[in-house]
Amino acid sequence: MKKIITSIFFIFMMIESVLSEDLVYGVKFNNSISKNEIYSINLNTGVAVLKQQFAFPSGFWTPGSSFMDSYNGKYYLKDSGNVFMVYDTETDTMSQTSTFDSNFQAIYQTPWAGKNLIYANSEANKTQIGEGGETAIQISNTSTELDIQDADGDTVIKVTSDGATHIGENSLVTIESGGRQQLYATDASGNRIDINIPSGTNLLIDGEDVMGSIDSSIALGAAFASLPTGAEGAGYTCGLGTGFHDSASAISGGCGFDFANYSFVDSMPEMFQKASFNIGAASVVYGEGDDATLKAGITFKFGAPKPVREAKDNDLLLENKIDAVMAKNEAIQNENDLLKAQIAEINSQLKALNMLAMN
Repeated sequence: MKKIITSIFFIFMMIESVLSEDLVYGVKFNNSISKNEIYSINLNTGVAVLKQQFAFPSGFWTPGSSFMDSYNGKYYLKDSGNVFMVYDTETDTMSQTSTFDSNFQAIYQTPWAGKNLIYANSEANKTQIGEGGETAIQISNTSTELDIQDADGDTVIKVTSDGATHIGENSLVTIESGGRQQLYATDASGNRIDINIPSGTNLLIDGEDVMGSIDSSIALGAAFASLPTGAEGAGYTCGLGTGFHDSASAISGGCGFDFANYSFVDSMPEMFQKASFNIGAASVVYGEGDDATLKAGITFKFGAPKPVREAKDNDLLLENKIDAVMAKNEAIQNENDLLKAQIAEINSQLKALNMLAMN
């Protein structure tokens, strides 16, 4: 077929690994550059994308003798001479074969002997992939379970009747339950066991390192704990703090206030008059997460501190002693008054006796 033919489309159907795009490939001749061109064509959108520009060595080609190697993803475009121009869809490259005998009436791609690789093993009641040995994969599919095994019969992937997917002989299990995807591990007996993420690798959730986030949270907590929670006899008390855990570190700053320093609590219950209020902020310096974290709290004080209680007890004891002394003094005073009265009576009688004696 001559190059001067205005346009020749040679459409090859190709099943690609990305099946959703429905791609085919076409070849046409571009008169302006005197070269053939290969396009990928999306049948869903009609969009054609130029992939390669090339020239046949002889200047001509025979579409009817060209073929597609679907197993390797290559197109063999037959030159009018004794060579093929080869387009590789995987690497998007062109190559040329060596010259071959021109006496062949037809040339075909090497057939794929798929039945030797995928076949039903009636003895084991399984579908087998591979010709045995270590590379073989066995698939057992019943009405309730799917079991994919290696050549030794050990389970690689298994789907049980409850819908759970097991990965490995001692399984990592995942199953949807209650609108959530559960993940756990089992031993060879089917008992649930712990999942351990070894050092050197991290468990990520939404791109965040879980252990790093835990370390950062502990560091934030330590930094917050170092801040004042009350004024402690001052109008207000402010401070700075820091916290560390493993490789994470955080800094904090905050202030504490005693409500007793403000008149607005005078009409409030006593528990608020004794309360303290604190606010603070902290941020991770090194670790997962760098957003500022805020905190606020109120502290209520109940009862009296020990020194005050001891002072009150001492005061009460002293008052009791004073009361006892005063009572004793009063008794003594009464006794003195009685003695004075008796002495006055005796003096009166003596005076009367003296007068009688003189008469």
